[in-house]
Amino acid sequence: YDFIEPASQPAYEEVRSVLFASGKCDQIGRLFSAEGARAPEEERFGVTRAALFSQLFSLFGRALFDEAWPAIERLALDNERAGAQRAAAEMVGGLLRGSKHWAQGALAAMWERLVPLLATVFSKLTLDTLRFWQGGLQYAFARRDPRRFLPLIQLIVRGNPFNPEAEAPFGEAVKLELLRGLICTWDWRIASAIVAGRPRLLDALAHPYKQVRGIAGTVMYMLSSAEFSVSYPQVDVAIDDLARYGPTGRDFMHWAGTPRTQTLVREMTERVRGWKADHVPSSEGTSNYSRGSKTLLTFYIAGFIHSGRRLAVSHIPAILPLSSVLQEQHDDEEVSALAKTITQFLAQALYTAEISQDVATRVLDLLGDPSSTWHIVTKTLPLLCMLTFANRFTLSREIRSRIVDTAARFLEHEQIEVRQAAQAALTSLVKCASSRVIAEMNARFSAQVLAPLPRVRRGRPPADPPAYARMLLNRHAGVLGLSCLVLAFPYTIPDWMPEVLVRLAQCIDDPNPIQTTVQRTFAEFRRTHMDTWHEDRKRFSSGQLEILTDMLVSPCYYA
Repeated sequence: YDFIEPASQPAYEEVRSVLFASGKCDQIGRLFSAEGARAPEEERFGVTRAALFSQLFSLFGRALFDEAWPAIERLALDNERAGAQRAAAEMVGGLLRGSKHWAQGALAAMWERLVPLLATVFSKLTLDTLRFWQGGLQYAFARRDPRRFLPLIQLIVRGNPFNPEAEAPFGEAVKLELLRGLICTWDWRIASAIVAGRPRLLDALAHPYKQVRGIAGTVMYMLSSAEFSVSYPQVDVAIDDLARYGPTGRDFMHWAGTPRTQTLVREMTERVRGWKADHVPSSEGTSNYSRGSKTLLTFYIAGFIHSGRRLAVSHIPAILPLSSVLQEQHDDEEVSALAKTITQFLAQALYTAEISQDVATRVLDLLGDPSSTWHIVTKTLPLLCMLTFANRFTLSREIRSRIVDTAARFLEHEQIEVRQAAQAALTSLVKCASSRVIAEMNARFSAQVLAPLPRVRRGRPPADPPAYARMLLNRHAGVLGLSCLVLAFPYTIPDWMPEVLVRLAQCIDDPNPIQTTVQRTFAEFRRTHMDTWHEDRKRFSSGQLEILTDMLVSPCYYA
């Protein structure tokens, strides 16, 4: 401070006499570096201690820096003790934050000593000490102009750049973690400086070290997302946007990235698809295809966890076919789990009207693709329901109709697992369908159920097995459809339900799997309507009750 109030002068002199006493800074360093009561892995960067150093360095300036430098240097170069690294990070964090108002000459002297020291420290960080320095840098950078830290930024970005071919993978992971810290703190303010440094992030797409791949994928997304800024270069551009898009301006949510980002995404996807052609399934899952797929999926997952999702939602629909294939990669469970995660994120996200139409169309196209296996279909149908529920107010009537028709079409799939998944999906979709759609579905499925099956004597094959199988499949699809209507209303009895239950009851003697579906439907209906059956039975006619009584309740129910 340039001026100390007269009333505070005695206290100022007293503190100064203590701090500048011989060996006092070294004594403070040893005290703060002592191991605490916590386990070493539970030790954290101390914000309170860093704030103390910030105030002291702000108050006493370069004189205190010269006095404390030997202690800072000794602690920072002590790689054997995690406590020493923590104390050094707290002192350096306080120094960087407290030097805000120093004179230019004092700042130059500080950076001249500090940059070489930090270069040495960063090159020797371990898993136990990395978090301390991350906390120190985050504390120093918070709510500060990045131009105040240009020497340190130059060290992180250009001093010792990321090298994917290096033999020390953890050291390279540390470099990426430091880059991520810069982006987390300053976002678009630092993005151009990092891009100008041309980090070789894309070369880590198939890196053999898992941590390097994961951080590289996250940093690539955060850097690409940070290049976006909701702003206009000129007033005329803003006025034109208002005239073209209305009072809310353009749809910034539908942003595919800068040309650099679009090239990056395209090249990552092309590399993974190229490796897929040479992929040979193995128990280890260590091929370039597996590793590159993990990095690509991590890139998109970062959009839903660490950064803005506007970039992810613009590109994920294009990789839906690839992510669906990756869900079936049984030789690497991690890839399969990441692919499922990104698909769930995609289905549960809230979109604008334009993007929701695009995403739903891509999912429907994937389900309609002949190359999609039945495993992919069974995993995609539930996600289609989640997408519909999350965006039901932005999806058009045409898209909602296509979604229902697609789920109904899979009731006739040859694979029983697909039919069951379609039944569960259609049951959920019926819950938010209009009465008109429900009436159309009722008529459609009733027509399928009313088509008679040819009689087949027990122990004898049908006269035309292929035709009989098609008729059985068609009838089962109708039964599944009517079952969806019943199960979609577990606690009410709509006007059309009694007749639907009667039609289902007439199929109880059909061959399996029709008989099993009917039994399960009535069992579920009985479970959900048991408590209110004395009221619900009034919705049925006497003839309907006579048909349904044996199926709905036990003979002792009315005792």
